[in-house]
Amino acid sequence: MNKTYIDGSTLRAMVLTGASKLEIEKSKIDSLNVFPVPDGDTGTNMSLTLASAAKEVEKLPKDIPLSQAADAMAYGALMGARGNSGVILSQLLGGFSKALSNADKINAHLLAKAFSQGVDAAYKAVVKPVEGTILTVAREASETLNSKITDETEITKAFEIYLDQGYNTLSKTPEMLPVLKQAGVVDAGGQGLLTVIEGMLAGFKGETIQGKATIEQKSYTTQTFPVSNFIINNNEIQFQYCTELIIKKIIDTNTTTQEQIRAFLEEKGDCVLVVGSDNITKIHIHTNNPGLVLEYCCRLGSLHDIKIENMREQSRELMIAVPNKNIGVIGVSAGEGINEIFRSLGVDFIIMGGQTMNPSTENILSAIEDVNAREILILPNNKNIILAAQQAVKLSSKSAKVVTTKTIPQGISALMAFNGELDLNINYKKMQEAISNIKTCEITYAVRDAQHGDLFIKAGQNIGIIEGEIAYISDDIEDVILNTLQKIIENKDELVTLYYGEDVKEAQAEELLQRISKLYPNVDFELHYGGQPLYYYLISIE
Repeated sequence: MNKTYIDGSTLRAMVLTGASKLEIEKSKIDSLNVFPVPDGDTGTNMSLTLASAAKEVEKLPKDIPLSQAADAMAYGALMGARGNSGVILSQLLGGFSKALSNADKINAHLLAKAFSQGVDAAYKAVVKPVEGTILTVAREASETLNSKITDETEITKAFEIYLDQGYNTLSKTPEMLPVLKQAGVVDAGGQGLLTVIEGMLAGFKGETIQGKATIEQKSYTTQTFPVSNFIINNNEIQFQYCTELIIKKIIDTNTTTQEQIRAFLEEKGDCVLVVGSDNITKIHIHTNNPGLVLEYCCRLGSLHDIKIENMREQSRELMIAVPNKNIGVIGVSAGEGINEIFRSLGVDFIIMGGQTMNPSTENILSAIEDVNAREILILPNNKNIILAAQQAVKLSSKSAKVVTTKTIPQGISALMAFNGELDLNINYKKMQEAISNIKTCEITYAVRDAQHGDLFIKAGQNIGIIEGEIAYISDDIEDVILNTLQKIIENKDELVTLYYGEDVKEAQAEELLQRISKLYPNVDFELHYGGQPLYYYLISIE
């Protein structure tokens, strides 16, 4: 292998070894998560994101041109991005890819430039960048590489400069973020990034890494709102054929933009989706003339993964019809009981997810396109899913907004404020206001020893969390619940709702409800089965 530059074949190999390295190390990276609760998923999210990139590049021939390999990497990471760390990684790779659009090989100077563009893209994707995270590690490593690069610098040396500064910065992240120092860990996202770079360097050197990254995970299934009660009406299907394909650009003289493609397709049908990069573009359209769509796309490049489905025939076979709505609602849920509550409150599409199983950008984007509504509201119900949801909104052909719900109780509160007869913006405003009026606490357990503030936590102890902050710890779960509620319930509060998880028996939950009801006679209490994993109780106070 030529060690003086990176071509398409080499980059392809580097993505695969980077993904394999991250897959092997993901559990160690998960353990670096600040809170010692069972939601450490930074390594898992980054691994799944890069596995999606690896899946795309693995489809390509080994002699693929550099720009196409880079585009496939960026597209796969974009669509597979999970969690905040995964979204940021996808942006780093997306910016990196754009720097290579007109190149057939990467030397050290172009490598440094690509790293810089990746940092720029990642910072733009985050509304309020926090220093002491993966962003800082990427930025300082990139800045140092750019300052030290010379015409004599070889690729291997450039990677070593990047990694040396990256690890130097990573070691300082506890000084930048007190919460890391208290927990005695470095930033998990930064560690994940450097693990990827180490794996890619191994691939550049021609080394192999045992293990294969995979995006197969049962947690990432989606569940739709039951539609068996709806009456069929095929006359409502204006465009009969659901047409999907991927265009791989092979015509160098073609300068057609995605905006031009979208404009052409919007005249041929509806539900138009055009996403990807300049060299790899995914198309989705409902049309009566799939032949015209394919003929047009053939002029832009080679066609792959073509799928044409007759939606009228599908409707007859299923004996259902999907209602056409002005506003559809998508909710991320974790647990059978929560699913039923969301359905009863009008959620159209449920995505199974939450702690340790964040849905990808593509999962959310597919849900947006599948809901038969002109506009969409999304309830992430987890702070680590908000970025992926916002990224999906940017890629969607529909008008959509993300209500920034960070917990299941906030999602339920937002649904109570939803009114399908009002427009999207008014609903969004009302739902945002609703979640600001609800308090949330969660009861779970510690997966490792840790210190958080003045609290010394041992593995296995029960933990009470108020609005994302650890508030109380004890070996006795009832002690945790009572003391956590004491810290959060105020005289003005009127209703407390408990959602008990899959590890709690109904009799236990009812006994607890009776006890706390006596302690707070002026407060109404409700109990519901949530069925959520990992968290014994989710509690809302309003």
